[in-house]
Amino acid sequence: MEALKKVKEVGLSILPVLLLVTLLHFFVTPLSEGMLSSFLIGGVLIILGLSLFLLGTDIGLIPIGERIGSAVTRKKRLSLLLITALLVGMAIIFAEPNISVLLEQVSLVAPSISPLSMLLSIALGVGLFLMIAMVRVILHVGLKWIYAISYLLLLVLGIFSKPEFLGIAFDSGGAATGPLAVPFIMALGVGIAHVQKSQTDADNFGYVSLALIGPTMAMLVLSLFSGDGNTAVQSTSSVPQIQPFLSLFAPSTQQVLSSLFPLVVLCILYQIFLVRMPVRQLIRMAFGLVYASLGLILFFVGVNGGFIPVGYQIGYQLGKLNESLLLVFGLVIGAVTVLSEPSVAVLIDQVQEITQGHLRKQIMLAALSIGVGGSGLMAMFRIIHSLPIWYFLVPVYGLAVLLSFRVPDLFVGLSFDSGSVSSGPLASTFILSFAIGASTSVGGNPVSDAFGIIIFVSMTPVVIVQLLGLLYKRKQAKLEKGGKA
Repeated sequence: MEALKKVKEVGLSILPVLLLVTLLHFFVTPLSEGMLSSFLIGGVLIILGLSLFLLGTDIGLIPIGERIGSAVTRKKRLSLLLITALLVGMAIIFAEPNISVLLEQVSLVAPSISPLSMLLSIALGVGLFLMIAMVRVILHVGLKWIYAISYLLLLVLGIFSKPEFLGIAFDSGGAATGPLAVPFIMALGVGIAHVQKSQTDADNFGYVSLALIGPTMAMLVLSLFSGDGNTAVQSTSSVPQIQPFLSLFAPSTQQVLSSLFPLVVLCILYQIFLVRMPVRQLIRMAFGLVYASLGLILFFVGVNGGFIPVGYQIGYQLGKLNESLLLVFGLVIGAVTVLSEPSVAVLIDQVQEITQGHLRKQIMLAALSIGVGGSGLMAMFRIIHSLPIWYFLVPVYGLAVLLSFRVPDLFVGLSFDSGSVSSGPLASTFILSFAIGASTSVGGNPVSDAFGIIIFVSMTPVVIVQLLGLLYKRKQAKLEKGGKA
């Protein structure tokens, strides 16, 4: 029953894109022979793969994540807590499917950027900021100050970083908060909350959004210490080719086993020395890992066999046909993505519960859809005109940091987390490959222009949820005033 529920959730998030591409094929941009069928088959594999993966995560990885968080906090040893945060943060990035897809996309347009250096930098960034996230809860440090200092530091680093790294750096943060990292990091947070003596609702949020900042900062630092030869990039991207699905199973299996290995070893070590889960739960966890592994294999086969090549072709053809169509498609794909993203539905339920129904689902969903649709449109506008990414990120995140000092504390972490969960698997697969194709077609540089689209999907929900927080604050003030009268 749980498996069918996962298939329904994932299917609803992928189906709109399948329908949209099918309509484009028949009425606007006909694809080459066999590409549509490969795309649809790839979509089915992605739905089945992500469903199995999320089911395996729920029954296998989230329970031990909660237990690890509780166990290390109960020990009351800061050094153990910091080491755990660092190791867990790095291990989940090695296994995160969004990161694997991002590395493949980067290698298409910037083969001189080392995938290993990227992976290690992203993993270290997540680990370090997960340490900060845990310590700030223990020491009761305000999130808004951490955000203000972190984004100011990102701005300074970005000014001195190589331009071709900027989009990739920010997309690294967006991709790092993917379908594995988000639930596992949140599970750690829940585990810590279970044993905290003084805990507020606001302390339950902020883990995911801080994990987004870490990879971005790490990549910008990598840019500062990389030689010119290491950062040379191609001005045009290689064309991703449709490959037979059967030929992709062997390399996908090898990739999945090698990426999950560090996380499995880490869980086993914590089980032996700290957690000591009962045998029944261990068997359940083992089944969960098998489901997650099978799901990831199907996911990578579907992505590489259908989604990435077709996304590139659609973007390239639309750009050649009419640049205005790129703007329209960016608007539509942004709105569709957030409407169908399962994590967004969970977020909306959280906000409605926290505000005791004062902020209704329909209002929040409409606001998020308009916001992310606008992000998609801005991303395409930037690609067409080759505009610096700072023109968009500085105003939005500057406003978000300023608003964090005005909204209720509960909405600070919640708003930044909302941006992190909005960029799901679609953003790092189809939407990014679409952006690369679009940038190539209009004569731009995919490295500096196309990358950055994942963070575009992530940025507007932050401000949208904060504005909803201000609306809630105003309503609460009116109710209190009416009660006193």
